[in-house]
Amino acid sequence: MTARLERVAQERAEAVLGNVLHFRDNYARFEKPDDVNALLELFSGVHVRSGYVLDYDLVQEGKAMIRIRPFARRAESEEAVFSVEEPSDQEGHGEQAVETLYQYLSYDKTPVGLFEYVFLVQELWSTRASWHEAEWLASTPIFTQRRFDEIIHSARKVEDLKTPDWCGPEALVDAEGGRVRFLVHTPMGWERIYWLEVSVEADGRLDVHAGDIVADLGQGENF
Repeated sequence: MTARLERVAQERAEAVLGNVLHFRDNYARFEKPDDVNALLELFSGVHVRSGYVLDYDLVQEGKAMIRIRPFARRAESEEAVFSVEEPSDQEGHGEQAVETLYQYLSYDKTPVGLFEYVFLVQELWSTRASWHEAEWLASTPIFTQRRFDEIIHSARKVEDLKTPDWCGPEALVDAEGGRVRFLVHTPMGWERIYWLEVSVEADGRLDVHAGDIVADLGQGENF
């Protein structure tokens, strides 16, 4: 029998979201790498190994695409732990991200801690990036019925509406990592509200995919 995910307190999740949205609006005032470390501080359930800080490189791919490659380094050293000539580890799914980032991050082994870890990693791999990572920064997680209703009521068109009985995040911690799901509204391309389904692996990597759509809001902004 599959274990049920536990509900994460909506008030806690909404408070984190409010801080993240404020950070998105103001990150340009931070110098590198203060920006990603300020982002980390918004998630009290996630920690970087003692003596280390977060840093990143921005990798140009083609004429229009910029990817961020976050990593952890010793606080007293500004040197990255890999060469910038190495191929980009897109969105943190490869072994390189485990060696240079995830092994230095930990989270409270609670549903809240796991949820915050997932939220942080999603933000971290999108900050200052362009192209499809920018879709995440244009999107807004939904953690309350009020926010869900506001989006539905302001939409130009709503089709196939399946109002959930719970709009907050859910999480399950297990021996290997766990699972997290929460609603996301994206206005890019095809505007919609959907469940983001995430599995957290034992080495810290995320397996992320879009789950069921709960509202089709029609043609969105050009990507």
